[in-house]
Amino acid sequence: MIIKECTSLKDIIEKGNKYYNDRIKFCIDRKRRVVAIDSSFHIEMEYELYDDGSEPTDIFGGDIVIDDPESLKNHLVWEAHPNIEQNRLLGIGRGRPITDNALIGELTDILTEWIY
Repeated sequence: MIIKECTSLKDIIEKGNKYYNDRIKFCIDRKRRVVAIDSSFHIEMEYELYDDGSEPTDIFGGDIVIDDPESLKNHLVWEAHPNIEQNRLLGIGRGRPITDNALIGELTDILTEWIY
């Protein structure tokens, strides 16, 4: 599901999050600043973003890991299938995790524009 309006993490946990109890998967189009969430696999959100006009070179993924649903304590894990090719293109390896702190900061800013 592509997020169309800002939403709280609490609402996502209560109304969505159909696939996992401890995490919410997401993909971000870095160029268009668009976020897709809540599918069982990152690749499903990649295709959804492609259908919406995103380019493969602009999509990165990760998970919001819910450490404590009561307090909404969470952390981000920047490890997903779309990152493999992006890391290669950026010259930072071919693994699933994003390791570039500047890129992580930029993607976190985009994510927090949509989810607070």
